[in-house]
Amino acid sequence: MSKSPEEIRNEHNERGVTIGLFGTCDNSKWRIPFMEKYDKEGIEYFNPDAGDNWHPGMIDEENYYLNNAEIILFPILAESLGTGSMGEVGFSVQNVLRNIQNGRRQFLIALIDDVCTDTRKTEEERKRSTKDRALVKSKLAAQVSCPVITLVNTLDEMLEMSLSLMSFLEEGCPVEEVGKSA
Repeated sequence: MSKSPEEIRNEHNERGVTIGLFGTCDNSKWRIPFMEKYDKEGIEYFNPDAGDNWHPGMIDEENYYLNNAEIILFPILAESLGTGSMGEVGFSVQNVLRNIQNGRRQFLIALIDDVCTDTRKTEEERKRSTKDRALVKSKLAAQVSCPVITLVNTLDEMLEMSLSLMSFLEEGCPVEEVGKSA
């Protein structure tokens, strides 16, 4: 059963600062250590990966958190073609920049593995995914000069940065302070 837009908004308002765990799904296990760490630290997060139970009724909630979570994580990992995620990360860059222009704090941390190793797919599909990754990564890298968009190289780096940003946001620091040392 889908949640109404009002239920989704109320849930987010109750959560406070939220991290959105977007990116590679396909029953990937990358989210497990992130959720374990966030649970241990008392950090709220949204996990859109419903595995084989995903259904179109979940789209509204995913879209809500993609627009409203304060920290968006977007790994596009080698284990999946990443076609949907590559499209969504482009939208997310635009969305984060628009939210910042409108005075909202939102950050995007992305990781794009260089190659696709998804053995469920054909060699041609993997080659196409590898080409698409290079194109998307080059466009995203051009946005990295913006302090609210970061491109990382590993999941460990992504987790560490998300924890630092969470601390930063909980302290109420303005966006202009991102990246400045004490």
